[in-house]
Amino acid sequence: MNPHRPLPLLTVLSAALLALLLAGLSLRPSPPPASTTVGADPAAAPVVPRLPAPTGPYAVGRADLRLVDRQRTDPFTHRGPRELMVSVWYPAGDTAGRPRARWMSPGLAEDFSAAAARILRLPAGRVDWSAVTTHAALGAPPAEPARPRPTVLYSPGMGTSRSWGTVLVEELAAHGCVVVTMDHTYESLAVDFGHGRIARARTADSGTDAGLARRMRVRAADTEFVLDALARPGTRRALPAGLGAQLDLDRIGMFGHSAGGITAAETMARDPRIDAGLDLDGFNVTPARRSWPELDRLVRDGLDRPFLMVGSTATSAEALPARLRDSSPASVSIRRMAGTAHYSFSDFQALLPQLRARAGLPEPRTARLIGTAAPKTVVDRARAIVTGFFDHHLLRPGRSGG
Repeated sequence: MNPHRPLPLLTVLSAALLALLLAGLSLRPSPPPASTTVGADPAAAPVVPRLPAPTGPYAVGRADLRLVDRQRTDPFTHRGPRELMVSVWYPAGDTAGRPRARWMSPGLAEDFSAAAARILRLPAGRVDWSAVTTHAALGAPPAEPARPRPTVLYSPGMGTSRSWGTVLVEELAAHGCVVVTMDHTYESLAVDFGHGRIARARTADSGTDAGLARRMRVRAADTEFVLDALARPGTRRALPAGLGAQLDLDRIGMFGHSAGGITAAETMARDPRIDAGLDLDGFNVTPARRSWPELDRLVRDGLDRPFLMVGSTATSAEALPARLRDSSPASVSIRRMAGTAHYSFSDFQALLPQLRARAGLPEPRTARLIGTAAPKTVVDRARAIVTGFFDHHLLRPGRSGG
């Protein structure tokens, strides 16, 4: 393995938002789309794709929190404390009359829309991303459990957003877990702190090996801080009444997509509070780097708790997953999903196929991002893998939270 070969997906992030997204999607900039697209009427009302409803027995609630780490100066701005936005998804009781949470706030959607129009080669404004809604009721009262519920953390891919994992996150919440999704401020695409304040990605040094390693250390520190914050009475009081008491911090899992999956593994190696972790196409696309000592140490020393790596078949199979498994023969396992691509493990798997028929999105473009397998089959299988893994390790008989 050549340690200096460029990362195929976690690659250089430029100063412009468009280039940031294009780098994250491993695509090159294309000319501005023409005023018309084959199969789409530019004068038609904007398309609003829908997320599939979760299949678990519970309705889902959501609460958004701003967390401030006053023990850490922000590593990107070098001034002020580190601030994070998280969303807490949970099994809900009565959701009647509660508004559904947006998939992406209007402020974030405005940034994303322009870049997505170029990436997907659709006319600008053809898709109204701000109108996409989740199935989570904002501030709904939590369902009453038989005992406290396990907590699962979610970390997104580099340069993306915590919202991109909603399909899998809602499924876990509908099956009885409390799921906390986090954005890594100034590394995520953009973070909406409310009141018109949006923290956009800062890309200085992001294309260097040292810069990438630094960002991964920040991600792990963010995750440990979120775990600390969840144990504090003030954080629990900020949640819908009764939810704070339901958090079982003796049963903690973590998963993530791409860099988020590596974040799960690195945090597990640093923090014994995480009982089980799951990586969605992270190690499969990321070779070890000489200036990334934490990753080299992780692969060498292995993990002593359950960790599952699920990879796509569109990315080259590196030796890194096998090396981690070999160093952790009792803990680490590997699976690959046929017909998938890197973004099959994000909400794009559910959203992009709808744009083929309704907005004239070219099929080769979607295939590059989400593969060629039947979209619903991939969504169903990914849901089954994620819920099955955490059900076995956090909700199995004798440890059930509901």
